[in-house]
Amino acid sequence: MIRHLPACVVLLAFVSQASAEPNFVIFIADDMAWNDCGPYGHAKIKTPNIDRLANEGLRFDRAYLTCSSCSPSRCSTLTGRYPHSTDAGELHLPLPASQTLFSTPLREKGYYTASVGKWHLGNEVISQMDLVKQGGGPGGEGDWVETVKNRPKDKPFFFWLAATDPHRSYNPDKIENRHTADDANVPPYFPDISVVREDLANYYDEISRFDEYIGKVLNVLQEQGVLDETLILVMSDNGRPFPRCKTTILEDGVKTPFIVRYPPLVKPGTMTNSIVSTIDIAPTFIELAGAAKPDSFQGKSFVPILRRPKAILNLSAFSEHNWHDYRAYERSVCTEKYRYVKNWLPELPRTPPADAVRSPTYNAMQRLLAEGKLNAAQIQVFNKPQPAEELFDIINDPHCLKNLLEVEKVSEEINRIHYEHLGMLTQWQHMTGDEFPGKDGITPDGFDRVDGTRLPGVAAPHPSFVKKKK
Repeated sequence: MIRHLPACVVLLAFVSQASAEPNFVIFIADDMAWNDCGPYGHAKIKTPNIDRLANEGLRFDRAYLTCSSCSPSRCSTLTGRYPHSTDAGELHLPLPASQTLFSTPLREKGYYTASVGKWHLGNEVISQMDLVKQGGGPGGEGDWVETVKNRPKDKPFFFWLAATDPHRSYNPDKIENRHTADDANVPPYFPDISVVREDLANYYDEISRFDEYIGKVLNVLQEQGVLDETLILVMSDNGRPFPRCKTTILEDGVKTPFIVRYPPLVKPGTMTNSIVSTIDIAPTFIELAGAAKPDSFQGKSFVPILRRPKAILNLSAFSEHNWHDYRAYERSVCTEKYRYVKNWLPELPRTPPADAVRSPTYNAMQRLLAEGKLNAAQIQVFNKPQPAEELFDIINDPHCLKNLLEVEKVSEEINRIHYEHLGMLTQWQHMTGDEFPGKDGITPDGFDRVDGTRLPGVAAPHPSFVKKKK
């Protein structure tokens, strides 16, 4: 007689047969937008290796960062915790030694762990990796191949391979076959002029260099015979370093490319619309490794989605905007169709980070603003006050340009959705110990909002933000 095992038993057996101790490699870009690569529809950008990984793996179309700011985003991903819960929620705050990187339970399980390239987590948690090799030319990727080649061959491994591409500033000749202004996809909130297109083309060049080094590492893993035993993940730490992208908690700020290749578990050429957050990476890797899960994790394992892309893991994803060069305190929740944003400092404009303020694109937009030549979408970044609350239909308005709460008459349905999302956000803040410290408790601007130069005598971050969170 044939017996049918319960589905949960079949899943567990399938995972265990995939690989008792899979290897893990995360390629993380620095300031790369979710849709600035081939798998997400950019026809002109040169990303053949990322394209390959998507063709051989699973593309996530609804993957979200917990913030659009470099060090808080990285600290969040590696601890599986929201930025405000890590005590490192602002740019340049070092991650305290009390926080647990998911490399720690992996090491306890016998893994060799290494971070190569951009670190940006501070010195207090370096000891939680076997190797931390910071910097390395040309774009943070220079030591990737050597490190992978020289790894201990008798241990499973986790590599955090962190580029500084495509972070500003940009110089020519980053790649042999450069992108041109004609290759640019200009979002509607930028003016479609040559200086913007050229700025985007230079940014694309650094994405291609990031992709080139991904290919070099894949070749080494293939030569070592471990490529198919290794879960490969490609992602970014925040949105592109342009106005209305990086540091915002709109779609173009916190949506990330997210591609997973792992043949024992993932069918090639698949995609999923299931919502995942970058705090879900830590519990996923720990589950697959069979390691002990720390109580500190705030995310969920997305192993069910790897096996069955239509599986639903999260009904929402939460993101935050804290100090990153400028005063800020915003929170957001994204659901299947909507994004709700609450801003505690609406009197401030939506100034991009200082490096983007100094960019050719923003300089051109400032000039066109003075000439009265920006349209309604392009002028939004300069408006003040900003709305205290925003609700966007991200299916029909993916760039978050139409605030459904700023219409002549808000419908009962939109009011219901508004308060539903406000309730979700409020509950999340309560559960994670997130509390607005008051305007006097927010770190002041560290840079001029017009020209992006550093302001004298401004210390960052504010000590009130370093208090212990629940």
